[in-house]
Amino acid sequence: MSAYNVEKYVSEAIESVLKQSFSDFEFIIVNDGSTDDSLSIIHSFKDKRIKLIENKHDFIESLNLGMKAATGKYIARMDADDIMHVDRLRIEQAILEENPDITVCTSWISPFGENIPKGTVNRTISGIVKSPLLHLLRNNLFFNSTSMMRSYFIKKNALKYEYYDFAEDYKWWMEMAKAGAVFYIEPQLLLYYRISESQVTNRFKNKMRETSIRIKKEIVNFLITLNSNRFDELSEISQALYKLKESNLLSEEDIMVFFHMLFIKNEYFLITGIND
Repeated sequence: MSAYNVEKYVSEAIESVLKQSFSDFEFIIVNDGSTDDSLSIIHSFKDKRIKLIENKHDFIESLNLGMKAATGKYIARMDADDIMHVDRLRIEQAILEENPDITVCTSWISPFGENIPKGTVNRTISGIVKSPLLHLLRNNLFFNSTSMMRSYFIKKNALKYEYYDFAEDYKWWMEMAKAGAVFYIEPQLLLYYRISESQVTNRFKNKMRETSIRIKKEIVNFLITLNSNRFDELSEISQALYKLKESNLLSEEDIMVFFHMLFIKNEYFLITGIND
């Protein structure tokens, strides 16, 4: 968990982790250069499972410091303003233990905050996510604070968070999917996700949208390259569409929608690499 100026919420977040029904974990908290009372609040918790790392304010570096410091078989992400369901770690750990082919386990969430009806649950798809790159080409359906991942997979593929403005998690999931990760979404709400005006999601919507389009373009280019030996027409189509964009006949979003539809329609051939 990385924490930056979250004095209003960090206590609830920490308490929700320490009260987990599964208790065999290390709790790595990276103080991301907070200038409010976040650090003193973190220090007020006396639990031997907490390992505090202090860093200058650099969110991506703080995330990577936390990941590098983790020594467990699994790594669970948590944001400093959210609240874990008491059984989150127990359920996710059991799923990964019982299903060695699954790389990443996430779940549904319950958003809360002003003007959000109590009991709201964000239900995405559930079970094994088939062709995760295609889902990510449409939108990011994996929530950071619900994710538990296999450490060896991250180390084997030398994965790190990268400087993608306000969408570093989206980029992370894309790289996990490219490396062959198997994603599973548990159809239970295992996290209470705080909605507030101070969130990056609300404050930097336009920049986040720009970065998201950049990531979608990377997915499209990856899939075109993956199929270049069999369908070099894909590259030609891409070039033609971007020429239309230069003439203001298409937007980049339109191009991403087109390729998403194309890959979905021909998923058997284009994603699995099967052509018979």
